[in-house]
Amino acid sequence: MPLRPDLHKIFETIIAAHPDGLSLDQLGEELWNKPVSYADIDEIIGALEQAGIDLEGPTPPVHPEDLVRVLAAARALTEETGARPSADEIAKRVGLTPSAVRRALQFGRSVGEQGS
Repeated sequence: MPLRPDLHKIFETIIAAHPDGLSLDQLGEELWNKPVSYADIDEIIGALEQAGIDLEGPTPPVHPEDLVRVLAAARALTEETGARPSADEIAKRVGLTPSAVRRALQFGRSVGEQGS
């Protein structure tokens, strides 16, 4: 059964944002602020699986160059606005999804903790 137009748009956005694959955690990040029901999520998962996406795989690794871009954008936005930027603002600046920005920042924190 084809997806409703509103769900198809969400599906297309997710596919475009995650060309290297998608985990269930990432799907949750993508859907957390979307107006979808549990049934809608089930339909989206079905469509992703039909498209060959393995949602049970590991989260794709963060690229260190993404962290560098995210940190540079965060610093620039902080200087420009005088406020801490949101993941959405950083994402728009660097051309990543907000979930990719959050993963990059989480990666940076984990690397910092290992170095301490």
